[in-house]
Amino acid sequence: MQIVNTSMPVLIIDDDRKYVEALHRNAQRFGIELLHVENLEDASEIILGDAGAQLCGVILDVICLRERGQRVPDNSFIIAASRFLADKAPHLPAVVLTGEPAQYKNLSELFRGTMAVFSKGTGEDDLLGFLAREAAKLDGLKYRSRHPEVFSVISRYLTVETEQELIGIFKQLESKDLNIIRAMLGSLRRLQETIYLTLNRVNKTWVPDQLIVGEIKVTQIYKHLAEQGLVERYRIIDRFSELIYKITSDNGAHATSVPPRYLPTRYTVQAVTCALCDLLLWFGSVMATLETTPDFNKEV
Repeated sequence: MQIVNTSMPVLIIDDDRKYVEALHRNAQRFGIELLHVENLEDASEIILGDAGAQLCGVILDVICLRERGQRVPDNSFIIAASRFLADKAPHLPAVVLTGEPAQYKNLSELFRGTMAVFSKGTGEDDLLGFLAREAAKLDGLKYRSRHPEVFSVISRYLTVETEQELIGIFKQLESKDLNIIRAMLGSLRRLQETIYLTLNRVNKTWVPDQLIVGEIKVTQIYKHLAEQGLVERYRIIDRFSELIYKITSDNGAHATSVPPRYLPTRYTVQAVTCALCDLLLWFGSVMATLETTPDFNKEV
């Protein structure tokens, strides 16, 4: 099962499908889309894979299956699952959902300070409300919500690593530390190159191989795109492409041994980041023109 493109995807590990189906309908009222698995082994693959970067929370049954193919629920599941999350995904809000009223007090004490505990049948709204509030604090959700059109392009055509790199930039846009500023400019340079490398994979006419072999020839690429009619010469995308490349090259990725008299500031990074967002939107519009071609999904 794949995560639906929603504001708050949450993983639930529970071997009771009917219960999860009912909870799924309720969760949608809170803007939560449930991704359901029945065992910890499947859950671990999701959390450690690309989909894990999109998750906003985890719901754990108390007695559940630990391994794929296991048929008898395991009492040790909850301890194994809690340890896995603490080790591999400590940033994710996690809650425990128990169907045994007698267990509620003991579980609340056991997980005090680490995971909230809720009861099946009576605590679902409280659980979903809690997860929605906690998810809103996550950086990924925060920035995807603020810039939905930009992250929609990344989600559709680029990689999870690209998304995480841009989120990392947004997180530090107010930093005044020169080392962080230069690192962010380096990241912005890589993101610009990622756009051109992707265009090369889907259409060699747009970005020919000779422009990416060895060192990526960014200046030649954005001039070539203008010659191809994909970019208006001396207009926004053309100007921004040059701005991103020149500023990141001079102050980030390839900073010279002799520093400029005026050093980059947080405002420099903010300006280049905004320019990159416009470049991403342009990239999305260009890629959309290919979606009707038969081999599009094979190319990207």
